[in-house]
Amino acid sequence: MHETIWLGRGGQGAFTAARLLGLSAVRFANRQALAFPSFGPERRGAPVFAYTRIDEKTIHDRSSVRTANTAIVMDRTLLPLISPGSLRPDSLLIIDAESLSEQEIALNNQVYAVPARQIALEHLNSEHTNTIFLGVLNGLTGLLPDESIAAGIIAELGNGKKGQLNLSAYYYALQLGRDLAQPQQEVA
Repeated sequence: MHETIWLGRGGQGAFTAARLLGLSAVRFANRQALAFPSFGPERRGAPVFAYTRIDEKTIHDRSSVRTANTAIVMDRTLLPLISPGSLRPDSLLIIDAESLSEQEIALNNQVYAVPARQIALEHLNSEHTNTIFLGVLNGLTGLLPDESIAAGIIAELGNGKKGQLNLSAYYYALQLGRDLAQPQQEVA
């Protein structure tokens, strides 16, 4: 089972990203999935956790994800809310950032800085980073076939301008994720 924690602020699209990943898995990749939010007061800007579980077989566990394969932090200031116990030594941690701090690098996980907000502004003229993070996640992990997530985006957002812009942003971020997954060559 692959478990993903999404952490953002209300209005950033954390639950939409979790739901899109689950929808893509169930409708277009013949997998089982659960996607659900967890939040305190419902208000824009409040921290929002969302979770996605994907498996080949029926998923019975409906509790919050305790140890994730991947954690996606859509607002860097929320990183302290990710408890160290919720990440495995081999977990991926993807943060919306231009670069990583020494503290973030020291988390002993595979930590990736992705300028998701900047990419969203350039590709979507919006600060919604959910399809950016879906692309990076799938580029790094190959969790689902690329076209399954693309079909999920169109199913959820439509085939109009909004859907097409998000699809384009997804493919851009997918390639970025693939590039990040490649071992870095040392320059002599």
